[in-house]
Amino acid sequence: MDMRNEDVAALRHVTHYGQIASGDTGYSGPIPDDFTFNSPIGLCMDRNHHVWICDTGNNRVVIVDRDLARIVRIIRAPGEGVKPFLMPFHACQHPQLDRMYITDIGNSRVVVMDFEGGRFDFAFDFGYAGDGINDANFEPLQDPNGITLVREPDGAHAVYVCDEFFHARARPGQGGAKSRPLQPNRCVKFSDEGRYLGEFNTVAPDPAHPKKDGHTLYWPQGISSDAEANLYIANTGAYEILKTPGVRAAPAPASRRRGRGDAGQAVAGQVFEHGFGKPNGIGMLNIMRSVNVVGERVFVADHVMNTISVYACDGTPLTTIAGINPLWNHGHEHSRSLGDLVYYGMEDEALLSPYVVAQGEADDIFLVSEPFTSRILKLRIADFTQPLTTAELLVAIGNRRDTPERRCNSTQFNCVTSVVGLRDARRAPARTVPDNLPDMPAWLKYNPWQQWYMGVSAGVTEQYRIWYEQMHKLVAANTDSAHPAVFNVDAGNWTIRAWSASTRAFGNAPRVLEGYYLPGDLAMAMYYPRRPLLGQLCPGTPLMFVTNFNFGTVSIYQFGPQGKLLNYGVPFGIKGSGDGCLSGPQGLAISDQGEIHIADSLNNRVAKWQILQTGQVVFIRNFTWDAACDGTEGQAFMPTDVAMDDKQRLLVTDQFSNRICAFDRDGASLWSYGKEGYWDNEDSDETHFMLPTSLCVDGEFLVVNDLVNRALKIFRVGDNGLEFISGKQFFKNPPEQGGIWMPYLLYAHQRRIYVPDSTYNVVQIFEY
Repeated sequence: MDMRNEDVAALRHVTHYGQIASGDTGYSGPIPDDFTFNSPIGLCMDRNHHVWICDTGNNRVVIVDRDLARIVRIIRAPGEGVKPFLMPFHACQHPQLDRMYITDIGNSRVVVMDFEGGRFDFAFDFGYAGDGINDANFEPLQDPNGITLVREPDGAHAVYVCDEFFHARARPGQGGAKSRPLQPNRCVKFSDEGRYLGEFNTVAPDPAHPKKDGHTLYWPQGISSDAEANLYIANTGAYEILKTPGVRAAPAPASRRRGRGDAGQAVAGQVFEHGFGKPNGIGMLNIMRSVNVVGERVFVADHVMNTISVYACDGTPLTTIAGINPLWNHGHEHSRSLGDLVYYGMEDEALLSPYVVAQGEADDIFLVSEPFTSRILKLRIADFTQPLTTAELLVAIGNRRDTPERRCNSTQFNCVTSVVGLRDARRAPARTVPDNLPDMPAWLKYNPWQQWYMGVSAGVTEQYRIWYEQMHKLVAANTDSAHPAVFNVDAGNWTIRAWSASTRAFGNAPRVLEGYYLPGDLAMAMYYPRRPLLGQLCPGTPLMFVTNFNFGTVSIYQFGPQGKLLNYGVPFGIKGSGDGCLSGPQGLAISDQGEIHIADSLNNRVAKWQILQTGQVVFIRNFTWDAACDGTEGQAFMPTDVAMDDKQRLLVTDQFSNRICAFDRDGASLWSYGKEGYWDNEDSDETHFMLPTSLCVDGEFLVVNDLVNRALKIFRVGDNGLEFISGKQFFKNPPEQGGIWMPYLLYAHQRRIYVPDSTYNVVQIFEY
């Protein structure tokens, strides 16, 4: 660890809050009414009609019967003395044997299990260093994701595994990887006994479909195969599905298996399907993570949001599955709000971010995983001849994570996206609040009616503040505590939750949201007005701003007399690309002067607004990165989060350009820091980022969430750049040891960092 400041301790994990299932190993019987999954991904029905479900976020494999009514077995460790699963991702059955192959990303391996009747036995595992099958020249799997088995022309069976983030790693004594260009990822071929047979990282152009360049594998995730042993690869980072016959030649010599980028690591193939344009950001919408061949049809889930696109094996489009006819399966659930009724209705009427499609017990029966809603569907799809198809929902399992009537101290989240805390406004440094804001648009700045309204507003508010302080005493969420309550956007449950800390134990606070909530809410920021605003019920308390990715709006909440969150006015912004419009807004920062800076992600810009003492929110300007500032012409600007330091500079995560951009408060570009690269050596390569997603200023420090590297990095903010202080990767740790899978919009305060994990559905807490 590079420790460049004696007063900064090493980054360490403290605890986490949010519930992950445990204590269920060996259970069999009817599926309990309150049974929940946690971001389930892969599924496969074996020849005994048992359904294997990779319950990825709970680090277990759940096996259920064909009717999805009984749990046959829950497996956490595949065998006695065998390392437990850590993020099991995909499952694939052997074409002839009673054998299941499961990718286990967290342990960088493939687990093989035999089944017979009600027995499920560990056979072997492979793909990791020292697996006992491959020699020392084999380059182990790093992040095995999709898996498929094919029957070769000679009758043998081969296993193909997408090694999603595979890359050259610096070896001891080599230092960093600064001189090596970023290289493709890979797809690895094994025998069905786990012996390495070859790999490829490029799909070369098919002679019948000439193209100047081949298609390099860039974060390949899903993979499937047809009866002719053709492979279909979800090349996720390039937004495309590739079709190829795979590796048909002998494996590369042992001397070439170490390292990366060997010439000739290519196979012939073609683009099966392209994205229809850039999706709405990695991990967001309209992106191809999975491809599944069932019979003579190819299913691509979520190519278009909340649908399944279906093709013939030659690429001919057949239909789009865009909805489901329900057997209303939420009628027994208690609804406490209109939002609950809408939520349950949507679950029964629509596919919600489907992921994997698998064959059921009959030709017209299909199984679908929905990680976002943490449920598994059984559908009947009888007709593929129409352009749009509505499937029939037969059964759905996986209860809503944290149903309204559940009472427990450790709540289950469902896609927790952001965290924000309360601070004592009295501790904040005093700053002058200008009476005349120079950024105000002329139509407002020189409007006499506006000036009159602002004067009346200030007078009325001051009188109310005096009366309120005489009549009431409000204690807001232990503001005298160094680490008070924190608020969390529980996006999948359509609510905001509060958690309170007692020493290092966190408990679920009482329900705090009494106002309405818009599905798609994502990021939060607190505003501590120096003067009470018109309409504030409790002067002296902050306002909470929440961005909505779907609608392109920002909602404002105030604290009521009982400490509940109530809507303050109506949301501002509208979906679009013009001035005053937002598209896919994510993180935001608000100054003490009421300047609101929003990462307007899908418009590739930062939007500046201003909240006035009257409660009005006024659009000021949009700005983007000036490439001339650092000579990066041609790079797209994709902001995802915004923070403001004590010098009123804006620090922005530019996700697709893998850097941090600095602006002054008016939007002028100052400097940038970082470049694309994997971060394997915690003592070097600190400038390497891979889709940095979030950042937060904590005093003199800046904490950055480096998404693909699954790392937290701490910097000191200088006049012209960042100074690396400390950092650590946490991807391959279990959740109880700080493991993170899809970290999102973090919050840091007084050297404590809160990291919401939108797929593990916990909030991890670290200190430094």
